[in-house]
Amino acid sequence: ASDVYKRQLFNSLIDAILSGSLEVLMIVNLGPVTAFIGKKPAYIFLGIIFSLNVITFIWFLLFSNL
Repeated sequence: ASDVYKRQLFNSLIDAILSGSLEVLMIVNLGPVTAFIGKKPAYIFLGIIFSLNVITFIWFLLFSNL
C-alpha cells in the first residue's frame, strides 16, 4: 500500500512539473497518523528513565547522612 501511495505521489508531482502548473497538490492521506513507536523503543526509554531514578535515589541515600 505504501509503494502504491509513493508511486501516485511521484506521478502527480511529475504531472504538475510537466504541465507547468503552479497549483498546490492536494494530497489526502487516508491512513491514520498515530504516534505509535512500538514496544522495544518504549522499553528502552522506560528502562533509561527508571534506571536514572534508581541511581539518583541510591546516591541520595548514600550521601545524605541519614
